[in-house]
Amino acid sequence: MPVRSASRNPKQTFALIALLFALLLAAIFYLWQALLAAEQTQAQARLQLEANSLAAQIEGRFQQQTGTLIRLAERWDVQRESPHLWQADADRLLRDFHNFQAIEWLDSSYRMRWIQPLAGNEAVINFVYHPDHPNYPVLVKAQNTGKPHLSSPFKLVQGGQGLAYYVPLYKIEDGERTFDGFLLGIFRVEVLLSDLLRDLQANRLSIELEERGQTLINRPTSDQVANSWRVSSPVVLGENHNFVLVVHPTRHLLDTATTHLPLMIMLSGSLAALLLCYSLWLAIQGARRNAILKNTNRQLQAEVVRRQSTEESLKNNQARLKLIIDMTDHSHDALFIIGLEPQELVYINRTCWQSLGYSEAQLRQLATIAPKDIMPEAGTWLKAVKNLIHNQGDAIFQQHVVDANGRITPLEISARHLRRLGRDYLICVGRNNSEQLEIAERLQRLSNQDGLTGLYNRRYFDKTLLSEWRRLRRENTPLGLLMLDVDHFKRFNDLLGHQAGDDALQRLANAMSSCLMREGDCVCRYGGEEFAVILPGADLPQCMQVARRIHEAVELMALAHPDTSIDSGLLSVSIGAASLQPMPEWSPHDLIKQADAALYRAKAEGRNRTCEAETGEDAAN
Repeated sequence: MPVRSASRNPKQTFALIALLFALLLAAIFYLWQALLAAEQTQAQARLQLEANSLAAQIEGRFQQQTGTLIRLAERWDVQRESPHLWQADADRLLRDFHNFQAIEWLDSSYRMRWIQPLAGNEAVINFVYHPDHPNYPVLVKAQNTGKPHLSSPFKLVQGGQGLAYYVPLYKIEDGERTFDGFLLGIFRVEVLLSDLLRDLQANRLSIELEERGQTLINRPTSDQVANSWRVSSPVVLGENHNFVLVVHPTRHLLDTATTHLPLMIMLSGSLAALLLCYSLWLAIQGARRNAILKNTNRQLQAEVVRRQSTEESLKNNQARLKLIIDMTDHSHDALFIIGLEPQELVYINRTCWQSLGYSEAQLRQLATIAPKDIMPEAGTWLKAVKNLIHNQGDAIFQQHVVDANGRITPLEISARHLRRLGRDYLICVGRNNSEQLEIAERLQRLSNQDGLTGLYNRRYFDKTLLSEWRRLRRENTPLGLLMLDVDHFKRFNDLLGHQAGDDALQRLANAMSSCLMREGDCVCRYGGEEFAVILPGADLPQCMQVARRIHEAVELMALAHPDTSIDSGLLSVSIGAASLQPMPEWSPHDLIKQADAALYRAKAEGRNRTCEAETGEDAAN
């Protein structure tokens, strides 16, 4: 508020100060509400941490209990023909964990066979799961995935609400692993949940455990805050993601998480606002006496200073502008300024037109008529660089320019947006970075290359196998892999020395590379004397065909092995071949595992041969 206006209109001044006081009070009230909200947020965060911790403890306790059931299932191949052993282990499990209603065996046709204990569970003797049973989909899912699953609450044949934990069983017959039904742990809902929450920190929390919106257990505390907010945390029990732990705030939590700070700030802020406004009123009244005398002197002094400053600034700006132009003309980097709307080349330094072999006039004319003759991607670049107007920032672009002789040069352009006097400008600095690009490309190539053999290294193998797996899974095409090992190579090194061993590996690398016929196939040094060949799109017969070519190429090398105990007398390789159709439940590790197993068989059967992955070999195991 001007002093002169305040001195001439005291009533208006008082009204404005009163309005300022009201605004300050409103701001203080808003701050008070914000602090209260912050304390509530802190309380919610604290309660959320406790809920997450409790959920983790519940999951851990459930895993501890069901882990014993899984260990019992792992002994099924021994116990399936000895019911007395199964019953004895089941009795021990029932004695150790009292929350089990029963432990049962379903055969592969989902018919109940064994029940422990029988007393109290006679109603489920010879019970068969039909497709209309609510737990039938859980059985099918557990059988298909091979993983244990916990059902949702359902009505027990024995009466009451129950939960069933289904563990798939397998038997070994003639070397084949065959599905043999399920091992069931039957729980009563109330008994299981009470046992999971026993001795946990839940005793001091007001909690609910819900399943698909239905409350399974409710444990309120005496100081629960009614009709208030709450927090929730998911609980995963036996691959069942439908459980949610809900925790309500208690009076004790709110008392420990809140303070009197918001009230103190509100009271002290109100008092400070009152003192500020009163001081402002006193200052205006005191300034009224000196305003008239000082006003004239201040105006005169300001005018003198303004004129002196304007003259000095004009001289400095002229000198600075001349210095800047001289310096930019002799810079090694190209500097140019583009004006937008309308688009024009406002400024270019000497480096711009000299480095391209033009005169300044020729470059300006060419940039106006045919900018693509200078920069082939000028249109695309200008569209991208104009986005800086919206971002109000700067960016670096990689482009190419063509000089008067037609030579193409890479150019790194740093562009920055600037707005002056209502118009947008782009200030651009260009630098020839061909040397840096060549160094980066060379480093990238060396990082994927084995220093001895010149083949791709293990790092490139891991990255390429994963990328090809993902690509071929989308294309529904197989991925082939050969794992190779040089036979008796340690003995070769020991007898002839490491230099001879290195020469042999280099010759082997060249021989294997010459055997690849299709684009995308690659040979990698897996480690030491081990090699791997990635064959995208190759099925098992095609993998075996490449393996035969490699054996022939190695044999043509006729590299003598110094160990006379070797029948052929020549250096040879053993190969394991595998091919998989990438599936969501498999990974590249499963393909490597199959090829490794086949390589192991090739070495066990006498080396210098290729073994293919066994038909029916489970890639997931």
